[in-house]
Amino acid sequence: MENFTYRTEETKDGGITIIITRDGREFPLHSRINPAREGEKNAPVFTPEKYDLLIVLGCGMGYHLAGLKDNSGYRKIIVIDIIPGLEKVPGFLKTVPALAKAGNVVFITGSDPAEIEKHLTDVIDLDEIKGVQVVEHPGSFRLFPEYYESVKSGVRQVLDKKGGDRATVRAFGTLFLRNALNNLGNLHLVSPVSALAGRFSGESALIVSSAPSVENYIASIKSFRDSFYIIAVDSALPMLRAHGIIPEFAVSIDPQQRIGEHFTGHEGGGTSHIFSIASPPAIVERYGGYISLNSHPVSQVIEEFYPGVTGSIDSGTGSVAGDALNFAILAGFGNIGMTGFDFSFSGNNIYARETAYQNRYSLYYNNRVVTPESFNASYIFRGSGSLMSEGKYTRRSFIGYRDSLVKLIDRVCETPPVIINSGGLKVGNGRYMEFEDFAGSCGNPDKERGIPGNPVKMSDIVERGKITGFIKRSGVCDELLKQSLGTEKLSTRDKRFLKLLKI
Repeated sequence: MENFTYRTEETKDGGITIIITRDGREFPLHSRINPAREGEKNAPVFTPEKYDLLIVLGCGMGYHLAGLKDNSGYRKIIVIDIIPGLEKVPGFLKTVPALAKAGNVVFITGSDPAEIEKHLTDVIDLDEIKGVQVVEHPGSFRLFPEYYESVKSGVRQVLDKKGGDRATVRAFGTLFLRNALNNLGNLHLVSPVSALAGRFSGESALIVSSAPSVENYIASIKSFRDSFYIIAVDSALPMLRAHGIIPEFAVSIDPQQRIGEHFTGHEGGGTSHIFSIASPPAIVERYGGYISLNSHPVSQVIEEFYPGVTGSIDSGTGSVAGDALNFAILAGFGNIGMTGFDFSFSGNNIYARETAYQNRYSLYYNNRVVTPESFNASYIFRGSGSLMSEGKYTRRSFIGYRDSLVKLIDRVCETPPVIINSGGLKVGNGRYMEFEDFAGSCGNPDKERGIPGNPVKMSDIVERGKITGFIKRSGVCDELLKQSLGTEKLSTRDKRFLKLLKI
């Protein structure tokens, strides 16, 4: 937050402007002559017929909002301004009478961008609205560009995250539910992830993913293999196997069957697998391992009947990067490194070589007309929409995942993880280090310590019949499906799906 003071001043036409004082200098937020006319020139076009949530970034005295007229049909208006207590400035509501109806207006004033983002996460529910319109006040952006650009970025992240979550639920809701219910039949094959809590206190771990930059470190991973435990995300398994590296742990949270491609040829010996309740049941059945609860309604039912028993590595970041880091923290690892998390198309590649996806591209697209390299380039230009950050092609979703990881690190890490990455987007609060330096900090781990020889199975803790019996109760199954699909009303198709559920 910038240091400044402010006061109001009467303008030549009898209006009111706000004078900002910063570093001993005064700056008018509005015209000192005719702020109303200036507001008309900067007035946005309000479209409540298309959007019913209006977010105002920078308001001042609100001259540019004069066209609202009794809220103009918006269900909710959120006003964000750097000036604390703006809505209480004398004359403010006379300038913008539409905002006087406080029933649907939320003011967020004088807050730093992180607080604003948290507040927006709490007050915005995309399931209740049909669209979001964001309007900006040029004068506010002119005087406080860094603040409002940061707020604008936070607003975009909240909307992307909530919109992505809603789209994911609608697209994969039935798949999530089917997987979760079928995994109730696999409880005898898995142990609660809580069985690993704190067992590796003081040990070192390297989390390995499959982004292109990991190619620069695969030889070092193999050379220093005995210095740390390896926590691999599922997409890194084929690459590690190609180099003769067996990780101690593999984290897999994606519910889609296509992730089976990562497990092709993976025997599983020597690796403990961590799945979510919504992971593909066939893969859970094949490898067993440990199960983690997440925010899915079936998880909530299990947690309600058996609170605190199963445990969770769900990070809420939307990516396996956050969940893998959460697992490392839950397991007690004190020295954590991360490599292969680029959040960009580093080196103009999609994935590292020897990963399942890159092998597929090489197989399908290697001919005289189209090479894997040209396919990569074409995919990147389409997938990124020409979006670049820090000189690298990326996606807004990638940037969102990176930013979510940054927030997770702030929230859960006493010591930030070491980031070993020469090609991706910067993780602002990570500790960057050369691979050899990280390996030198790891010591000599006891690879036998910490892994339970015969961990308790979920079936010994959770009575499947108790869970399914509750779900079968009148109305409960309907509500479970509504929550899983993110809908308030079940369609005929949804009801048919209910009849097909085998629980």
